[in-house]
Amino acid sequence: MEYTFKILDGHDITDEQLKTCATLFSNHYGIWATDAPPPFKSGNRVKMSAAKLRKECLSAPENSLIVTCFLEGDLVGHACVTKWRYEGGYIGWITQLVVDNRHRRRHMATNMLRMLKQHPDVNLMGIASSHPAACNSLCNLFNGNTRDVDLKFISQHATAVLASSPIPYLHNALLQGALAGVPGGGYSANTSFFVDHNEPLGILRTYQENDKWAFEELLDGHEFLVLVPVPGRSIRL
Repeated sequence: MEYTFKILDGHDITDEQLKTCATLFSNHYGIWATDAPPPFKSGNRVKMSAAKLRKECLSAPENSLIVTCFLEGDLVGHACVTKWRYEGGYIGWITQLVVDNRHRRRHMATNMLRMLKQHPDVNLMGIASSHPAACNSLCNLFNGNTRDVDLKFISQHATAVLASSPIPYLHNALLQGALAGVPGGGYSANTSFFVDHNEPLGILRTYQENDKWAFEELLDGHEFLVLVPVPGRSIRL
């Protein structure tokens, strides 16, 4: 099987392409947890329309892009990314990362994120995700991992990064645990996203057993917050 990766710049993203991405997300991202608030129903698939994807995962076209992965004409993965000004440069944020569940554990997410290295004006990358594999994909982007990530760096920048974000769910997220200066709760943000955690927790246990995890535990309605500086591009501390 040969996967084909492509970057769609913001001005080139069509409504039809967004519909295809929204369908992939709705069919493969996850299901609502047992404690998901109304109107969401536990066990139902987490779904997103093309209009909602554009509103919640992309910002201005000149600051947004989507990386796609196709196999024999079918979309099997995508990463939505937007950027905004931060500390004299730009932060690039992965707002959605989805892989068809039939094609997971083939480094597809990491390979999609590697395409982002073509954009030279970003000096910091970030993601909020409940899935350890998504967090690991970002850490792997610059030859790191989820054990050796710089937690002090994340703690220093998390508050200002979220406050500066044009993406509402990030801007309004509440930092928890160590990121809020309080013991417990790990390195996460309360985004009120009550997706079922059964699969992510299974992956998390594997990482922990192999000593490849530093973000502590996953709380309901929360997502881990990862910030990774781009090597060779300065950012003020």
